[in-house]
Formats: sequence, C-alpha cells, structure tokens
Amino acid sequence: MTDPLAVSPDALRSTSEHLAVVSTQMKTVLSTLQGLLSNAGEPWGDDSTGRDFADGPNGYLAQTDWVDSSIGSKTQLLDQYAAQLKNTADSLQQQDGA
Repeated sequence: MTDPLAVSPDALRSTSEHLAVVSTQMKTVLSTLQGLLSNAGEPWGDDSTGRDFADGPNGYLAQTDWVDSSIGSKTQLLDQYAAQLKNTADSLQQQDGA
C-alpha cells in the first residue's frame, strides 16, 4: 500500500519562499553578467571575423538574446509557481480554519 500524501500550508509557504529566493538570485546573476558584458563593449571588432562571431542566427548577439530570454522565462515561471503555492497555502489554511 502507498503512503498517504500530506501537504501543510507551512510547507507550501516554505517552498514558495524558496522559489522566490532562487528567482531573485537568478535575476541578480543575470543582471550582474549583463552589466559586466555591457562594460566590455564589443571586443570582437568591426572586421569580417568580428561580424562572423557576433552576427547571424547563431552568433554571439543571438546567443546573448537567447540566454536573456531563457532566464527571463524561467524566473517568470518560478515567480508564478511561488505565487500559486502561497495562494494554495492561504486557501488550505482558510479551509482548515472554517
């Protein structure tokens, strides 16, 4: 026989808070990296080798956009999960108190 599944509002809130912290940390890392990269300028130059490196569908600039978008999507998802878990915890606590 399987063990029953039990979830408490406190456990849900704890997980919610953890997800929010991870999201914030990811946003901080991305922001720091973006700042460092923007301070570096465009070190690849303006010649054909530099353009080959930076431009195009698989170039540096496209990959930078992809990373920014990907991390943005993941942190948005973490923020949504955190909010939903907190709302679920609040709902469960209200039902237990009713």
